[in-house]
This record gives sequence, C-alpha cells and structure tokens, in this order.
Amino acid sequence: MFIIMFFYNLLISTALLLLIAKNPRYMMQDYPPEITSGIPPQTAEEKRSAMRYGLPFMLILAGFPLVYGLVTKFSGGMGFADNLLRIFFLMFSFNLVDLLVLDWMIFCWLTPDFLVLPGTKGHPGYKNYRFHFIGFLKGTLIVSAASLVFTALIEGISQLFLMIR
Repeated sequence: MFIIMFFYNLLISTALLLLIAKNPRYMMQDYPPEITSGIPPQTAEEKRSAMRYGLPFMLILAGFPLVYGLVTKFSGGMGFADNLLRIFFLMFSFNLVDLLVLDWMIFCWLTPDFLVLPGTKGHPGYKNYRFHFIGFLKGTLIVSAASLVFTALIEGISQLFLMIR
C-alpha cells in the first residue's frame, strides 16, 4: 500500500506543480484571499486553459483511487469497509502531502517564483500557514465523502459484474 501511496502522491503532486508552473493564475482560487484580493479575476481564456491543463490533475486525483479500489476489490475480494479504508488512506495521504510538502514547505517556506502570482512577489500572504491548515481540514472532509462515494461506486460495479457473469 505504501508504494501505491508514494506513486499516487508523486503523480498528483507533479501534475499540480506542472499546472501551477504553466500559469499560477490557473490555481489562484486556492491562494490565500489576501494575495488574490488585488488581482484581476481569471479571464475566460484562462478558465478554459485551467480546465484543459488541469484535466490530468483531476484524472489522477479521482481516477487513481477508483482504479485502485476496483483492482483491490476484484483481486482480493475486499469487503466494503476494507476498501473504504484503503481508498480513504490513499486519498488522505495526498491531503497530508499537499499540506506538509506542497503548501507549507514549497508554497509558504520556499515560495519559488513559478508559483507567485504576477505583482504579488514578497506578499506576506505567502507565509499564511493557517490558511493551508484550514484547507487541509476541509480536504479531510472532502476525502471522507469522496472515499465513501468511490467505495459505493466500486461496490455497485462489482455487483453489476457479478450479475452479468
């Protein structure tokens, strides 16, 4: 499971960092509001590009746990509770990596130029650790709900497969 978590976190973190490196404005909704308050909103083209370039991130974020859950369900006959826990811990691991590595270490502590929104270099909001911790708490709720939905979906797929067989 730890190798799967490592691979998932590596893929999703890379996709997210590449998205931000392409244009930090694509993810400005996830920046502290004190940074974005003086920034013009995304243009229609930026929104379209954010969707296009953000697709790999979203596919990994949701697709990887679904595929992993299906594989564990069909290969080991995992029950609902076991699969729910596996999917929860997989997704929670990214929530934790997002907080500790991406947000606190890279965003707040290192603050490389590629993630700085134009015109905000040196803004104290880049050191807002509390904002990211609150995001982590919200993310924990989202991970909990998504894990339940994904596991129910996997159970439904497995039941459908059994009916067809």
